[in-house]
Amino acid sequence: MPEHEPPEVGHAIIALHDVAPEHEAGFHRWYEADHMLAAGTMAPWTIGGMRWEAPADLRALRYPPEGPFGPASRGAFLMLFWIQRDRLAEQQEWVGDAMHDIEAAGRTFPARDAVTATTYDCAGHVARDPDGVPPVLALAHHFAGVVLLVAERTPDTTLGDLTTTLLDRILGPRLAGSPVALAVAFTPRPKEPWWPAAYPEVAGVGDRLFVTCFTDVDPRACWATHFADLGDTLAASGHGRVLLAAPFVARAVGTGHATTDPA
Repeated sequence: MPEHEPPEVGHAIIALHDVAPEHEAGFHRWYEADHMLAAGTMAPWTIGGMRWEAPADLRALRYPPEGPFGPASRGAFLMLFWIQRDRLAEQQEWVGDAMHDIEAAGRTFPARDAVTATTYDCAGHVARDPDGVPPVLALAHHFAGVVLLVAERTPDTTLGDLTTTLLDRILGPRLAGSPVALAVAFTPRPKEPWWPAAYPEVAGVGDRLFVTCFTDVDPRACWATHFADLGDTLAASGHGRVLLAAPFVARAVGTGHATTDPA
């Protein structure tokens, strides 16, 4: 039997949202039963999607106080979509058409703060186990937690050097024997042509990495040992700095009710 070559994660959409407590239950119902499907996982070449959330005590762990999206506390709800390698243009064309129909039908949720929602190219990954969960199945595996790291290169460091430093020299040794199973790195892409004119240009293109670190346990259980000092470690390397370190727990999609508390 020939060896199977599975699809590869080539791209991602990383989205952060906030919503006022009085609108939260409605936001979850709309996002999970409509928007996440009709403008995300139903699109061709979308490998999968998963939602995460950060209650106030998790947002309190974030650092530094100011990040790429303003105060580090912004963005209680995280959405990750994986997209097959070299298929982003087709996927985004489909999403653009879907968004036009959705907006024309009035199926939007204005009472939300879209902190960020943009596209990324996969830059590499590091895994704890030689035969562990591969990146293509990371969202289907339903890890208990994820830590989003946003790192920026120093002026005399290439993005490739930052990727090697963060994945191979810093995260790789930390993953061994730990509850952190997998780290997948992405770099932001320029603003997509179909985005509305009101959308700003994407910051950090060519300078930043967004790393999703998947944990077998609630990230509260491994924050102090594996993430609290990571910003200092990267800074000491001279290759970059952490702009945001933010832990999340998996959200029970479909429950509809509010599960986080106000900041």
